[in-house]
Amino acid sequence: MKRKFIFLIASMLIISMVFLPVNNSYAQTGPFVTEVIVRTVDNFKNHNDVVKFMNNAKKRNVSVINLNVKEDEDDAVPSGYVFYPSTIAPIAAGYANFDAVKDVIKEAHDRGIQVRAWIPQFHDKAAFDMNSDWQMKALVNGQVVPFTGSNGNEYFVNPLHPDVQAYERSIIKEIATKYDIDGIVLDWIRFDDYNMDMGNYTRQQYQSQYGYDPITINFGMDNAKRTEWNEWRTTKLGEYVQDVRNDLNSITPGLFFGAYILPPEFIECGQDIAKFIPHMDFISPMAYFDDWEFPPSWVYDETGILSQTKQKIGSTEIIATLDTDWTNAQYHNVHQGIRANFPEITNLSFFVYGKWTDNDLKKIDNRTGW
Repeated sequence: MKRKFIFLIASMLIISMVFLPVNNSYAQTGPFVTEVIVRTVDNFKNHNDVVKFMNNAKKRNVSVINLNVKEDEDDAVPSGYVFYPSTIAPIAAGYANFDAVKDVIKEAHDRGIQVRAWIPQFHDKAAFDMNSDWQMKALVNGQVVPFTGSNGNEYFVNPLHPDVQAYERSIIKEIATKYDIDGIVLDWIRFDDYNMDMGNYTRQQYQSQYGYDPITINFGMDNAKRTEWNEWRTTKLGEYVQDVRNDLNSITPGLFFGAYILPPEFIECGQDIAKFIPHMDFISPMAYFDDWEFPPSWVYDETGILSQTKQKIGSTEIIATLDTDWTNAQYHNVHQGIRANFPEITNLSFFVYGKWTDNDLKKIDNRTGW
């Protein structure tokens, strides 16, 4: 969503004046474009919820809503369940007769607000339960077991299995075909550590190419085989992104397309965003410095998440993703650091894990006006 603005320049050699388009001047001197990331299950249970939220969003100068159309976590609703009448994925309880996606798009568009479909991918209990062959497998203490996270309540499917990929792509295509969305942003395009996927399909594919079973790799320390394994995984995820881009081009050519990402330094997750480019229009690094136990300067300094991202993707657009649980001093620090070191960034996207309140929207409206 790059903005081009016009400024007037007087020539010393000619009397006439010309207008030239210049990128990024708005981000340097005025407020950023405000986006919000919204979990449907916490915010939109009925039409009245949607209307109230949209009225507040319009009042607080929100320009883009990134709407959770497929559940991302395993709390109130199992991951992978959807909030619209899908013919593919299971529908979340309470949404069989309420198409939250349709309602949000209409009310947002009526107020001049864009809506992107936020579609988590391989963190998906619905798919995990459909077929045991789809489940992400991890090597733990010499045993191959389904991966369910450190708390035993996270459900991943194998990003490399062709049937898993076909299932996830079919949901993306359904949403892009059914709804007048302004873009798509994917999430959870990754593994959780080096020691996965260890399923039979993945191991057979890898062994046929490299001549050894990846189960023999020492994942606990840096070594050439672990590097080779991770390079293969990241390449396969890049190919998946390309396939999704091709799907979207067959439905709505040029649809704005991107992804939320972890800090690029978390290489153990097999997410190399350099391989997502040139298939994506933007990348949204999750700059939650407090969650990762970094100082605020990690967001914008020369070794921080925005610098790491830019080194990977070059001139592709960055939409910085931030949470809202900061002090005013921390926000001022991060806001001015982004403005000074990344003047090309025009949009800031804010995430609240649960329910957005008008006070939350007011807070980010005030802040983006520095």
